[in-house]
Amino acid sequence: MAYIELFAQKGKIEADIKGEKILFKSSGADSDSGHWPTEYVIAALGSCFSGSLFAYAKNKNYPLEKVILKIKSNLGSAPSRIQSIHINVELIGNLTLEEKERLIQAGERGCTVMNTLRGGVEIIETHLSS
Repeated sequence: MAYIELFAQKGKIEADIKGEKILFKSSGADSDSGHWPTEYVIAALGSCFSGSLFAYAKNKNYPLEKVILKIKSNLGSAPSRIQSIHINVELIGNLTLEEKERLIQAGERGCTVMNTLRGGVEIIETHLSS
């Protein structure tokens, strides 16, 4: 379970994740520090996917040395959202084509962020603090 506190005021949006501060841009709060929230979503996807690749490679004793991801996303409107994500994957190591294909399949299956983006979140609730 994740727990994050977020503080927003004009000019600054800051998340506290286990004591680490992360800054966000937002046109609504006139903040220009950090990155756009959608960029963090894409970075989280890449981090999760590459971690899943390394976990599978370790389990199968594949000589995966490095993963390079180039991720492009496109925004949609009505409602505002990330409409599409394209990931170009480069796997570096003495791997056969079959091993690379298995890695990609396992990475897609094992990545929690990818599974969430593909399937959607079942419940998102907003509650006003008293």
